[in-house]
Amino acid sequence: MSSDIAVPYDRTAERPGVETLPPEVRAVVERELGGAIVSAPTAGGGFTGGFAAVVTSDEGRSMFVKAAGPDKPHVLGSYRREAEINVALPEGLPAPKMLFSTEAADWAVLGFEHVAGRAPTLPMPPEDLDVMLAAWAEAAEMLTPVPATLTTAGIKTLVEDAGDQFHNFTRVAAGEAPLSPAVPPERLDELAALELGVFPAVAADAVTHGDLRPDNMILGEGRAWICDWNWPTVAAPFFDTVFLLITAHGDGHDAERLFFAHPTAKGVTGEQLDAVLAAGAGYYLDRAQQNPIPGVSSYLRRHQRWCGEAALAWLATRHGW
Repeated sequence: MSSDIAVPYDRTAERPGVETLPPEVRAVVERELGGAIVSAPTAGGGFTGGFAAVVTSDEGRSMFVKAAGPDKPHVLGSYRREAEINVALPEGLPAPKMLFSTEAADWAVLGFEHVAGRAPTLPMPPEDLDVMLAAWAEAAEMLTPVPATLTTAGIKTLVEDAGDQFHNFTRVAAGEAPLSPAVPPERLDELAALELGVFPAVAADAVTHGDLRPDNMILGEGRAWICDWNWPTVAAPFFDTVFLLITAHGDGHDAERLFFAHPTAKGVTGEQLDAVLAAGAGYYLDRAQQNPIPGVSSYLRRHQRWCGEAALAWLATRHGW
């Protein structure tokens, strides 16, 4: 595969500007900043369509602010959950620290420390991928076993969270969903059989991010931060290592080598990897065929199709298809 059909990760966002925020929300942000807003360039990466920007006051203080209201209920729920999760994350996790969260005018408003970094881009230099994998290894170690604070926050197991979202090839084989053009029909039954192993494969006393992709990371000098902790789940951390490396495979990197060299892959079998790859391919390709979501980046379906094809290509390489 080639990056030339992937999304521009640093330019996927379609976000409202600071001038669209309700006065009550602006007042909250300016109170937390300690001064009037003088600059608020919106974040270029991401798919949700919520407000997200580095906001700077006339006193020179900056923070990263996210906000969403009832006009975007899917984003509002996501940001509210993100606020609940961030206060429960272990101290020292490689993630921007949440400084405040509140509600104003029926909006969720969150403020995070402003870290000096940039969004990943495709194609990814190997050194960018290395620091992202290192940050995830550090985080995964801190999330094993499941921290009591996250148990209290009510995170669920992957099977409880996902339902049949990772059994899409099974649904296609049963005639309940359309076959993606990317899937060779002669491989459908094999893919359905592989994905059925995903939940047993990732059962573990650990927490995984649940949405680990390059666009949910910030790159700094020799390090990375993991952001957007909206949907962590109880599962083996290698689940998200696979999802991060699906992008790497599509970008031309040796995902197989990088996976088995990663600390989260210790003891993981080829069958377990196959199960997650099949489940990921089915998930992405199913989502790619759905209608666009109002208020969400127009790049979302293209991103999902590309990731689904990358997961399928990695699996095909492993099996010699």
